[in-house]
Amino acid sequence: MLSEERRMKIFEYLKSKTSATTDELIEKFNASGSTIRRDLEYLANKQFIRRTHSGAIVNTPYTEGSFIVNYNFMKEEKQIIARKTLKLIEDNDFIALSGGTTSYMLAYELINSSLRDLTILTNSVNISTLIIESTKNFRLILTGGMPRKGTYECIGEIALRTIRNFNIDKFFVGVNGISIKGGITFSNMEEAEIAKEVHSHSRKTYVIADHTKFGIIKSARTLEINEIDGIITDFISENLDKTFKGLNKKIELI
Repeated sequence: MLSEERRMKIFEYLKSKTSATTDELIEKFNASGSTIRRDLEYLANKQFIRRTHSGAIVNTPYTEGSFIVNYNFMKEEKQIIARKTLKLIEDNDFIALSGGTTSYMLAYELINSSLRDLTILTNSVNISTLIIESTKNFRLILTGGMPRKGTYECIGEIALRTIRNFNIDKFFVGVNGISIKGGITFSNMEEAEIAKEVHSHSRKTYVIADHTKFGIIKSARTLEINEIDGIITDFISENLDKTFKGLNKKIELI
């Protein structure tokens, strides 16, 4: 397991448990004590956790779904994904962006690209703020609704009603888990409902997710693998490529 991937998994584990001992983490992640201690020091330096005498505890501001915390994990990988995604977008497209930090990175790349005359629908307060404060004259549609703390994504009937008014060319959706068995999954059921609605009004749907999301199953089953058109990621292993080639529907791995 790569060090960045292990650190993310350690942090996810700590968020789910609130705290853990070093010995517990050594056993859980099958790593040496020195490796786990280095990982904890890294996370502590990023102010994601606080070290304790026997292990670590999550910093209280950084709860499940915290945008700031997630933005700093796999940041370079998200930039790679965003730049790959730009190649799928054309002038005059009507696109939709889910919330989440990978989508935010894509929005950043869009406003620094040469693309013109885009219409962008999003339920993300963060993404809409980034776009509207840029020098780009993109047409922005914010769904409205009730924004969630931590993720800043609008949810609820107001957002759903707005989405139903449009026919979208391409939907780029950040997710919490991708699995052949579990499908495309979210941690939050209300955010999953928004993604389902956007998908149902989109000609094409692409999942944008780094390699650590593969094999992960979260509680809200949102879409089946064969409902999407492609997955844009930072790293495609040989086994992953073989798995997706074996599906009945061709899913483009980018």
